[in-house]
Amino acid sequence: MHFMRFIVQAENPAAFNMALDEAISEAVRRKISPPTIRLYQWEAPSVTIGYFQKISDINTGYCEEKGCPVVRRITGGRAILHDAGLTYSVSALKNSFPFKNGLFENYTIISNALIRGFSALGINAHMSFSKNRADGPRHPACFRSASYGEVTAGGRKVIGSAQKRFNDGFLQQGAIMPGFNPEKLRNVLNGCKEEYFGGIGALNDPAGEISLNDLKRSLKEAFGTELRVKMVTDVPNKFELSLAEELVIRKYANREWNFAR
Repeated sequence: MHFMRFIVQAENPAAFNMALDEAISEAVRRKISPPTIRLYQWEAPSVTIGYFQKISDINTGYCEEKGCPVVRRITGGRAILHDAGLTYSVSALKNSFPFKNGLFENYTIISNALIRGFSALGINAHMSFSKNRADGPRHPACFRSASYGEVTAGGRKVIGSAQKRFNDGFLQQGAIMPGFNPEKLRNVLNGCKEEYFGGIGALNDPAGEISLNDLKRSLKEAFGTELRVKMVTDVPNKFELSLAEELVIRKYANREWNFAR
């Protein structure tokens, strides 16, 4: 039987969260660690921006004033405000069961698992099959519109996901939004109005208040069932933690990395 490691963590600093995702991905691709799904939270409201995104999209002065870290991801996509939500990451080898080599195929597999987990909590979620972003200028917010394989509820995007593909594997990260405050998001982005966010939803909109503990438990069961693997609860190993600490120093807590573009 195939299995995957399942790591659940509470709040950590933004730089460490991004560093640990990269460290776990590195360990998986070196075959030090098995394929891994990680669910985690944030120590404080934080902004992550896509690898290719311009820092000018972000109101860095406001973020610094409010103590809101801005960290650049290694995955693509656009800005996400992490605030009392839940983030997932999936690290796997190339062409390892049940994943394929294609970007869209892997998005679909992971999205189906997320939808199954939401369904168990009474959330009627669906997958987007559009490969195109919304018309008009490129928007700095990741949740602005749903692209192929991403998850919507009530016609609105409730998860913002992005993937980094390596020669020997991939890392996918995604932010799950139990609630959404358009004013907070507008404040951290430059040149945005609240009416731009009509396509953004939240899990609590259609289903009422959802417990994060219930969500974690439901997602673990859903990933195991949908991916046809045994989910084994675990914690990061020494290699991953050591590499994460190194990555915090030389990358994710480093202004040169975060403000590179």
